[in-house]
Amino acid sequence: MKFPSTVSDIMTDIISIEGSTLVEEAAQTMIENKIGSIIVTTDGKPEGIITRHDMLSRVIVAYKDPRIHNTETIMSSPLISVGVETSILDAMRFMRAEDVTHLLVKGEKGYVGIISEGDIVSAVTLSSLTQFSTLLRR
Repeated sequence: MKFPSTVSDIMTDIISIEGSTLVEEAAQTMIENKIGSIIVTTDGKPEGIITRHDMLSRVIVAYKDPRIHNTETIMSSPLISVGVETSILDAMRFMRAEDVTHLLVKGEKGYVGIISEGDIVSAVTLSSLTQFSTLLRR
């Protein structure tokens, strides 16, 4: 069994929507796909990200109607990314330094995936439990 060591081992597919899409549709897409963030594009080019926190702070608490506001009005920008070979530990440190919960993963031809704090926690937990289990067997 290969343990995850780089972000490419834990990244998931990018799900995106156009910036002109209503916030309500973005929220519905996030719920349907069981994701905590969605990438906002302009003519197919990634421009920003909307996270659950953005939905809460920029829509709910700000009393914005998700049926009339576009996603580009609440997205966070610029996008923050790491390379495909970045270690999980370095990605975790980078998230803390940048105060973000999601990072895009960039390959030679552009963005190839996304990781979240949850993805990192799952990877670290799996690795830790496996190492602990090996110690118990000795």
